[in-house]
Order: sequence, then C-alpha cells, then structure tokens
Amino acid sequence: MKVEDCNGPMDLRDPSLVLEANIWFKTKLKDTITTTDTYFRFIDNIGFEQVLGGDIIVMNRPRMPEHMLVTAIDEDNHLVQVSRGYNGTSVANWKKGQEILVFREMNVPATIESVLDDIVQMDGSVLQNQLVETYLVFDFSEICTCLAGCFLLEFKLLKMALPVVTLLSDNDPLVSITPSFIPSWTTIPSSIPLDFQISTYHCGKGAGVEWVRRFPSDREGFVMRIMDSPTAEL
Repeated sequence: MKVEDCNGPMDLRDPSLVLEANIWFKTKLKDTITTTDTYFRFIDNIGFEQVLGGDIIVMNRPRMPEHMLVTAIDEDNHLVQVSRGYNGTSVANWKKGQEILVFREMNVPATIESVLDDIVQMDGSVLQNQLVETYLVFDFSEICTCLAGCFLLEFKLLKMALPVVTLLSDNDPLVSITPSFIPSWTTIPSSIPLDFQISTYHCGKGAGVEWVRRFPSDREGFVMRIMDSPTAEL
C-alpha cells in the first residue's frame, strides 16, 4: 500500500515507528452461550468455511470484549471449539446474534518501505537521496490465503514512546498497583483510576505507545477476496 498526503509521500523513516497488521472477518453467534460453554455455531454457518484452528475470536463490544482461541472444528455439525478468556480477557455470557470478529492475524509485524531517488531540479541541480515513495507492506503467509472468502486487512502504525520513570523520592520509583478484581458495574465511578479503566476495558494504546494511526482511516479495513482454486492441491 502506497501512503502519501498533500505534501507527497509520508516520511515514516523514524526508527521509533512500528507497523503491525490485522486480518479478520465478521460473523454472528447462532445461539446464546454461557461462561461454561466451549463450543458454538455461527449464524447460518456464515464464516464457518473460513475459520481455522489457531484463529482468535473477539466478541465485539466496546467494553470488556472476550477473546477466544479456536482449538478444534467439527466439520459434520458445524461447531467451533474454543478456549475461553484468551489474552487475559474476562469470560462472559453472550446472546444470540452477538457480532463476532475472527482474526487470522492479530497485531503481527509488517514492514515500512521507503524508496529514495535523485531528483533533477529545473536548473539542472540534483537533490540526492530524496524520498519519492513510501509503502506499507505485509507478507502473506500460506495460512492467510489457504481458505477462500472475504477478509478485512488493516495496517496499524505505532509511535513508540521513550520510557519515563517517575520518582517519589531520590531512590524510590513510583509503583503502580493493579487491583486483582474486575468491576461488574457498567457506569464507572470517578474514583476508579483512569489507568485501571483503560487496561480493564481494553481501550488503551498499549504499553510504551505514544500514538496509533490506522490505515485505512476512512473505513474498517481494506476488503480482500481470496478466491478458491480447483488446482490448489495439484
């Protein structure tokens, strides 16, 4: 993907910039599940032919989404078996029709490629090693393209912040204590520390990240369609 703004190619050569990619598709839950259920169906089996073992399922809601790891697939009964509470998330009850995001790749490394060239000015002078193009590149593995269907692709550009240590005194660093419980209320009292709210509800930028920019910026992701091939196994 080529990236540029009104001034031309975006200069992303800052070594503190990190690029990641996400690939996922959407479906919905066929039936209500409780905290003890470890398998379920997709509504109308939409997306069943796209899911693989090792995919990460995200129950999509703004606060406290649950992650699940796909551990097995029942081809005869169209069931998906999962390990609940993956990535340290909280296990919850989920209603029929709940939107599901199935991630084939989640926050995996991608590459920033900068193309430099010499530019000849109108007066004949030459500007050497000028940035002429910038690309965001993701190398697709076989696992990304082995099943046909429509997927969404997103690039996530992260600006890593320098670590900052706050001292209470000359020798004692400030220690952040995270509560060992998960609050059950929906409206968060102002007495709960902001950092705890951000980490609990999974809405932060991530540790050590100064800012995040996503591509594309005007929609969820780039739509890519993987076609099945009758000669794939030949």
